[in-house]
Amino acid sequence: MRADLVPGVDVPAALLWDFDGTLVDSEKSWHAAEARLMDEWGGGTMTPEQHHELVGNSLRDSALAIMAWTGRTDEDPDHWAGRLNDYALEDMTVVGVDFRPGAREFLGAARAAGIRCALVSASYTAVLDHIVGTMPAGSFEVVVGGDQVSRGKPDAEPYLLAAEKLGLAVRDCLALEDSIPGTTSAENAGMATLGIPFEQEIGPATRRRIVPTLVGLTLAEAGAHWRDLRDA
Repeated sequence: MRADLVPGVDVPAALLWDFDGTLVDSEKSWHAAEARLMDEWGGGTMTPEQHHELVGNSLRDSALAIMAWTGRTDEDPDHWAGRLNDYALEDMTVVGVDFRPGAREFLGAARAAGIRCALVSASYTAVLDHIVGTMPAGSFEVVVGGDQVSRGKPDAEPYLLAAEKLGLAVRDCLALEDSIPGTTSAENAGMATLGIPFEQEIGPATRRRIVPTLVGLTLAEAGAHWRDLRDA
C-alpha cells in the first residue's frame, strides 16, 4: 500500500468479510449439509434451485425453508440450524476449504497495511473458529457468527455488532459480500459494500459496488469505492 494511504481516511479503517463464498469456497459443504438434512426428513434430492435459494441466509431461515419443503412443521428450527452447522463443519473437516480467488492475497495486504479485519458470517462460531485457526495468527480481530445474533442476515444486526466490537463507526468500515442476503445486511447497517458475486447474481445499489473478483483488486481501488459509498 502506498505510504500516503491512511486507514480511516484514504482506505477503510476495517474490512468486514463475509465467510462462505467471499473469503472461502465452502458452499459445497453447506450444500452437502442441506442435502443431508433434506434426505433425513424424506424430502428426496435437493434441487440446484433450492440450494441457490438458501445461499447467504441465516441457518435458522435455511432450516425453516427445508422444513417447509419437507412438510416438517413440528420441528424446532433453532435446533436444526445447529445441526446444519454441525453437518457442514463435519464436511469441511474432511474435505477442507479453499480460499476464494484473490481473497488470501487481499486479506494479507490489508492486514500488512494496518487495516483491521472482522469476519461476519451466517455460519456459527464453531465453523469460523475452526477455519480461522488454520490461518495466520491475527488474521481477524473480531469474529461474529450467526449464533451470536438474534437476527441474522439480511438483518443489519451482524454488521452492526461487528462494528461495535471493533469500536468503529459504520462509515469507517467496508463490507465484502457475495450474496443478496449478505449485501442487504451490510447495507441495512448503513455500510459501504463491495459485492463479489459467486453463486447469486447481485447488482449495484446506493451503497454497493460490484467487483467481479478480488484477484488484482488493490487497496487503493477498494479505498476509492469506500470513499464514494460511505456517505451515500
